Amino acid sequence: MCYLGASSQTKSHMKKIFILMILCVFPNFILKAQFAGNTYICDQESFHLLKDLSNSSLKDGDIYVFTTTHQDLAWLNHIDACIADRDTLWLTPFLKRLGEDPTFKMDIEQTSILKEYIHRHPDTYPLFVKYMKEGRICVGGTFIQPYEEMYSGESLARQFYLGTRWLKKNFNGYQTSSYFNVDVPGRTLQMPQIMSKAGIENLVISRHERGLFYWESPDGSKVRTYTPGHYIYFYNVLGKDDTTAVKEMAKEAILWYTKYNDVKKSKTVMPAMLNYELSWDMKPVRNCPVFIEKWNNVRYIMNGKTGERVKVSLPQFKFATADDFFETLDHSTSALPITHGERPNVWLYIHGPSHEKALTASREGDVWLPAAEKISSFSTMVRQSFEMYPTDDLNEAWEAKIYPDHGWGGNGGIMTDNAFRRKYEFALSKARQIVDRQAGFLASSIKTSGQKGRSIILFNNLSFSRTVPAVVEVAFEQGYAYDLQIKDYQGKAVNSQLSEIVYYQDGSIEKANLHFTADNMPAMGLKTYYLNPTQKQEDKSGPAVDLIENSHYRIELVNGGIKQIYDKSMGCPLLNTEKFLGGEVITMRSVGNGAGEFDAVQQPDMEGFDKTSNHAVPWKVEEDGPVYTSYKMRTPIRNAVIEQTLRVYHQVKKIDMDVDLLNWDAVLYREYRLMWPLAFQRSSVSYEVPFGALTVGKDEMPGAAGERYYVENSKQRPRGIGNWLSAAGEKCAVTLSSSVAVADYIDPTDQPVDYTILQPILLASRKSCHPLGNDFIQPGDHSYHFSLTSHEVNSPLREEFGTSSNEPLVAVYNPIQYGKAFLPEEVSFVSVDNPNVKVTAIKKCEDDNSLIVRMYNCSNKEETVHLRMFVEPKEIIHTNLIEEELSSVQEIILGKYAIETYKIKF
Repeated sequence: MCYLGASSQTKSHMKKIFILMILCVFPNFILKAQFAGNTYICDQESFHLLKDLSNSSLKDGDIYVFTTTHQDLAWLNHIDACIADRDTLWLTPFLKRLGEDPTFKMDIEQTSILKEYIHRHPDTYPLFVKYMKEGRICVGGTFIQPYEEMYSGESLARQFYLGTRWLKKNFNGYQTSSYFNVDVPGRTLQMPQIMSKAGIENLVISRHERGLFYWESPDGSKVRTYTPGHYIYFYNVLGKDDTTAVKEMAKEAILWYTKYNDVKKSKTVMPAMLNYELSWDMKPVRNCPVFIEKWNNVRYIMNGKTGERVKVSLPQFKFATADDFFETLDHSTSALPITHGERPNVWLYIHGPSHEKALTASREGDVWLPAAEKISSFSTMVRQSFEMYPTDDLNEAWEAKIYPDHGWGGNGGIMTDNAFRRKYEFALSKARQIVDRQAGFLASSIKTSGQKGRSIILFNNLSFSRTVPAVVEVAFEQGYAYDLQIKDYQGKAVNSQLSEIVYYQDGSIEKANLHFTADNMPAMGLKTYYLNPTQKQEDKSGPAVDLIENSHYRIELVNGGIKQIYDKSMGCPLLNTEKFLGGEVITMRSVGNGAGEFDAVQQPDMEGFDKTSNHAVPWKVEEDGPVYTSYKMRTPIRNAVIEQTLRVYHQVKKIDMDVDLLNWDAVLYREYRLMWPLAFQRSSVSYEVPFGALTVGKDEMPGAAGERYYVENSKQRPRGIGNWLSAAGEKCAVTLSSSVAVADYIDPTDQPVDYTILQPILLASRKSCHPLGNDFIQPGDHSYHFSLTSHEVNSPLREEFGTSSNEPLVAVYNPIQYGKAFLPEEVSFVSVDNPNVKVTAIKKCEDDNSLIVRMYNCSNKEETVHLRMFVEPKEIIHTNLIEEELSSVQEIILGKYAIETYKIKF
């Protein structure tokens, strides 16, 4: 039947009459669900769902569609191709749409995307300023979307410097309120505090049970957190037929009118986040405005079976931003549930184990970049000027350091992975150059005495005094020295030994590595030692022995590993070697992807299992002296050779283990772990996280994350760790510093033991989950460094040893003294008097010629700190994380587990 020339209103009216006539004549006829003008004809289930929705608190509310594309920096293709796609397939068309449709709004997940687009199209900058000011564009508050546990606290803080702060400074004070990290199924413990102290109130995630909740840090800071379940959810709804899509939205609404939107007379809202990837089918995206118009026009619903027709008031779809949604729901909902704790990253195999060399450079950069800032700040205090502070170099290095995101591998993954590695290596190189330059200046500024010998200046950039081994590269003219004598600046003789010695033909030393123990190095300061030549000393090293004993430990060696380490001061055996020897390496089959849709970390299995003790060879004495004794062992293992160096120090309570994985066959699906089986039956395991520490089984998010992740968070393993991993028994504790990013603590093999085994994961040759992605086989040799100590339970030595072992002293040998040198031979430039408070940053203020000091409280109670500085401060101003001033303070007080930042004015 056709109504030529009739108006659309008349057509709609006639269609309704026609439908009613059919139902009257054929009462058992079931109409197919469809939109008919302002009436939606539906099945019985949808009819009741929509009727309930119309009678709910959402009936006069809105459905906020906040639209973006989820962006790894690469993964869909190599980085440059993805930058071009973000331009042509997303941002350029969306900017055009913003100009044509005044109701349209959009989100951009991170600032790096905005920065790269404006670099390509500088003429669009005014448009972004305009739309951000109007609230039509929301930009996420971080530079990229990182694996949070993969970075140090300072690296995470700088995400907000190059995110939130950069936006505010470059876009007329624009203040974003949201941080997007929708892909990664992992959240680090202190992130809510880091966010809130950077001015970010909201977090958008996914791969987590849908809903809205507060996520709280140990200090009590909390952020509103929204998850749609999976970020693909609304995209999938739009990809379905109208009948299914309407039913899905009606079901989705139940959550939002039963658990939220309970404040009477408030504007009510529910979210519909359209977050998609550019490689996906665009039909659902194109269907979005079509579906919205159909839904928004519904005024009546009709039961297709019974013919019942009722008037409804459905919430209306509106384009919005993430910030809009959080702000509106904040007023419409009286209370949100609160959760707390870390969500261990399910995808952690993709970074450290699968990209060892890149992550080693990243972790070293986490140490050296803050060190570069600190030592540059010390130089600034000495110069009493910021003129030589390397601002541009540091900014360039930090941007490179925090650029790699969660998109390792993928299509063109070899190019992406190499680009990420080059970023880390560039940042590390820049940092080391800065440290060398600034340390050289400070060393030359010391009033040393040539009569005491050739000076060696050591720098400690950590915020606590420490007694640690020092290594100094020395070189001499021919005939100068046949052996060396070391004294501190007060004339006290210090034991020393040499390694990697190169001799002239006359037997004198050309160059060598000088080792000695630096005693009581001042916090964030320097100390001077002196070197003098002496006659060749008699070699007192003895033959290889199976028992090493000093004032700290008795260590029993056997072929293939370490049988026992006995702590003499605490009377505590540290190892249980019934199944594995201490320090031995195992290999297992390791089938899996770096990332993917699995619900728990993919575990290795016993196929092709091997361990170094299966090929047990004896240890050989490598070096023996008053500072340390070292042993070496080279062992074949499946697909590789393992070379290990055990170094036992005599003046300090420290054992080093260097591991080299050599002759690696670069086969797929193989994993290597270093085993430290502990003699602790019921141990408490902990590890460093950004700005804090986590205890396993205590500090994770309760239960499971939900959506598809049903393994309890406390049982997800292995874990991403910072500088150290520790286990405490009843009498004593063991702390292991680590050069690798991922470690386990439970026996992964068949018939697992019930005691703790600390297991840094050295390498895993898995593959990208992208169908065109690369294999993470990592050819070449790989080198690792670990240090072990034992101490009392709950001792601050856990943090201090774990951090100290990964941050060696900086040494300057025989600097040329300036004519106006005035610094004393020992000085602390900055110190704090509270062992529970650690300083993570001393840097130039971003806005003026002041210094910034950032610190965090390790304890669960309020701590007062007194700051001592080389130059007397005129004023101390409390700031937020990104250095925006809050208030002037007379005393520094940190709440429990607090991260605080202060501006020091001179």
